[in-house]
Amino acid sequence: MTESGLGSWTDDLSARERVRQIATTLTEDRSVEWVRKEAQISSWQTAKDELEMLVEFGQLQAVEGDDGNRRYAPNYQLRYFNEITELINTHTREELREEIATIQADIDEWKHEFAVESSDELESTLTNDDLNSEAVRHRNRVLRQWEHSEDNKRLLAHALELYDDARELYSGEDGSSNSSIPLSQ
Repeated sequence: MTESGLGSWTDDLSARERVRQIATTLTEDRSVEWVRKEAQISSWQTAKDELEMLVEFGQLQAVEGDDGNRRYAPNYQLRYFNEITELINTHTREELREEIATIQADIDEWKHEFAVESSDELESTLTNDDLNSEAVRHRNRVLRQWEHSEDNKRLLAHALELYDDARELYSGEDGSSNSSIPLSQ
């Protein structure tokens, strides 16, 4: 128990489980030593073995670091498909379409507000001499939101494209699609 009375996140997890917890949340490539320290385990070999197993199962990618040593990075492709699966499992086609419309409304509002046609065009206005620092910061915030919205819109579009095919993979006994069955079983 910690001083605040809550147990540590490591209390109920084995060393290998702690390595998996850290490794599956990576956002950039990391060394065995970094993962070992974050997982709060003493054995470098245990961390390496678990990371190699995650590579073998496609959860991580092994990459060569700048120092020539092996590092472990997220499998972004797998994460992307997992996000698509999650969208298909938890939303109807209509909900996905509505979310795309909401995102597009935000983008249309930014186009109107800044008199631009794209996020690239908005980015090119950041160096306008007539903008003060607060206006540049505001445009930067909107630019990040716009880019994030475009990414989400693309993800939603892919979920819609795959929706029917993914649902057919788990059709009911009568041949009808059953959207209550998760795809990632």
